[in-house]
Amino acid sequence: MRKNLPDKKFLNKIKKYLIITGFLIIGLIYIFESQIEPFEEKCVLKQAKSISNTMINNAILNATDELKYTYSDLAKVKYSDNDEVKAITTVSENINNLKSKVLLNIQNDLDKNEMYYFTLPLGAYTQLTLINNWGPDVEINFRLSGSAKCKIESRFDSAGLNQTVHHIYMVVTTNITVMTPSFTKEKVYKSDYEIAQTVIVGNIPNTFADIDK
Repeated sequence: MRKNLPDKKFLNKIKKYLIITGFLIIGLIYIFESQIEPFEEKCVLKQAKSISNTMINNAILNATDELKYTYSDLAKVKYSDNDEVKAITTVSENINNLKSKVLLNIQNDLDKNEMYYFTLPLGAYTQLTLINNWGPDVEINFRLSGSAKCKIESRFDSAGLNQTVHHIYMVVTTNITVMTPSFTKEKVYKSDYEIAQTVIVGNIPNTFADIDK
């Protein structure tokens, strides 16, 4: 007895649906993969910025704890005979010493060539809020290298009648190369930290010594 074979039209229809489904799956994979790289890069650079700021913060804290400089170790306020502020000058040796130690601390951290890790849930790659925390964790690793430079800046804020607060800041700029298995990116991060302040009594002159020279 002859078996009933599937209708040719039916087979063609199945084949057509399979081809369409295949193209849809390929299209979805392409769209998903095209989102992965920029999203992953954004997350890595965010982590790199956080690590850079932590390096700078630790470098400054370690240097200031070691040197124990106060405002008077970094700057001198000069008064006239009638107790008016004539100028503000810096103690260059101490300024340069502080900068050198901070830069050395940062460079030592960067030269370790340490591997950093963090994880993201698989659902985060869809960037859909409802499934953002779903799925297994995907581990991402990267390394940092680079260099840093710093300078000292100051700011004056009014503190009431005939009083001014003088803030001394260290501004640190890091030129960081972020390296992952899939991309390498160069970024510049800039941070500033207050390292000393004092209240100056008297009128501040319009011109004064550049705090970083």
